[in-house]
Amino acid sequence: MLIRDAVGALENIAPLAHAEAWDNVGLLVGDPGRALRRVLVCVDLTPVVWAEACEAHAELVVCYHPPIFSGLKRIAHGSVVAEAIRHDVALYSPHTALDVARGGTNDVLADAAGLGPARRCLRPSKAGRSESDPALGMGRIGDIEPTPRAEIVRRLKAGLTLDHALVAGPLEGEARSVAVCAGAAGELVSVAAAEGADVLVTGEVRHHDALALAREGRTVIALLHSNSERAAMTPLAERLAAALEGVRVTTSREDRDPFSVA
Repeated sequence: MLIRDAVGALENIAPLAHAEAWDNVGLLVGDPGRALRRVLVCVDLTPVVWAEACEAHAELVVCYHPPIFSGLKRIAHGSVVAEAIRHDVALYSPHTALDVARGGTNDVLADAAGLGPARRCLRPSKAGRSESDPALGMGRIGDIEPTPRAEIVRRLKAGLTLDHALVAGPLEGEARSVAVCAGAAGELVSVAAAEGADVLVTGEVRHHDALALAREGRTVIALLHSNSERAAMTPLAERLAAALEGVRVTTSREDRDPFSVA
């Protein structure tokens, strides 16, 4: 197997054509023709995750968040990008392409929140809405059996192995419609409200957006940015391993959200 085989498999899982226009996705560093035996999958390529990749002798790191994002004017000595280049380790980021994709970050978060298969996207991908797949896009929303809002919080914490979640708005009463947006909710807050969501599950939300939703009687569950995305790394690794016979694909043990509760 070669790195280009992994690139092809990743693009089958999360087609880059569906990524947001502002995003920087795909193979960012590395030689597509290099032999591939080991892959590490993570959300953020931090120094501790880079050390883990080196210890695992990974030839490819699939980092959900792109380590090269905006215009790059210099590469600092000792940075993870510099070290990846020096050690000939390829870096690939699916980012918003995985948010849009079936089975990606938003679907995994929707599963954890208890949404069934009858779900739709909050906003179509830039490649357009698919008539055969109304969930192809950013965010997810769907109806659920009437469920106590506090139970949805408990379900998310248990399913995502989290000790804490931030909650704005009421915990009393039942929810019948839930929207999710992995990462930052941003403009999808207003879409979720317009679509009638009783609960919005996300990684982070703007202060005044949370106030507005709470005033309307809606519940916001903010898990912290990468905590809303990390659960999707395991199924991504499993799907990649299934496509790459003989290649060892593992998820990072050291990857975690930068915030903790003191």
